[in-house]
Amino acid sequence: WSMAWLATGEMLIVERPGRLRIVRDGVLDPNSVGGFPAVYRQSGQGGFMDVVPHPDFAQNRLVYLTYGKPDDDGSMGTTTVVRGRFEGDRVVGVEEIFESVAWHGNNNHFSGRMTFDHEGYLYVAVGDRQALPDLLADHPAQDLTNHMGTIVRLHDDGRVPSDNPFIGHATALPEIWSYGHRNMQGLATDPISGVVWSNEHGPRGGDELNLILPGRNYGWPVVSHGINYDGSVFTLDEH
Repeated sequence: WSMAWLATGEMLIVERPGRLRIVRDGVLDPNSVGGFPAVYRQSGQGGFMDVVPHPDFAQNRLVYLTYGKPDDDGSMGTTTVVRGRFEGDRVVGVEEIFESVAWHGNNNHFSGRMTFDHEGYLYVAVGDRQALPDLLADHPAQDLTNHMGTIVRLHDDGRVPSDNPFIGHATALPEIWSYGHRNMQGLATDPISGVVWSNEHGPRGGDELNLILPGRNYGWPVVSHGINYDGSVFTLDEH
């Protein structure tokens, strides 16, 4: 589901059915890395999603994982971030630092991609959970009171930065950095400029490569070049 290089030269590999693996000297360890959540929402696109090391991994040994967290009765799930300290073949001191307000019974569009920028802020992509409201304008990706279809920006311990664009807005969650997204499957920081980019799965067509800027609305689903999988058009005529 994702791969990440460590400062030690080892590579971590996430497998969606709840496994974190490690490659040392070109050889895949047959055993999974222990310590991360044993209970997760695996159905559909759920499960373990992304893994990234802390920018100061060489000193603090911290790694971050996104996964589909189930509710108490397993009927819904949401994108969640945990972190822990990598020691040998285990991750210890695991703590949850972000639970998105994106609970839904659908098993798709969790996204869960992460990146750190050059200032050490953590960006987390939360998919729109394939919510299907009757009216496009009512889609949760256009509603700032939840995290569906957003990219959030956090301190490395999950705290909300004071300069996030929606701080102080009564009808917006403070973690949100950008919104109007569908299902981001890539999130990366340019190693030279430090800007954050996202690649986003559209429906049938409509895939996007976006420069992620604070407070921006990226349009989904009101504005899209995509169409429904059955060939019908879903965007409003005026757009």
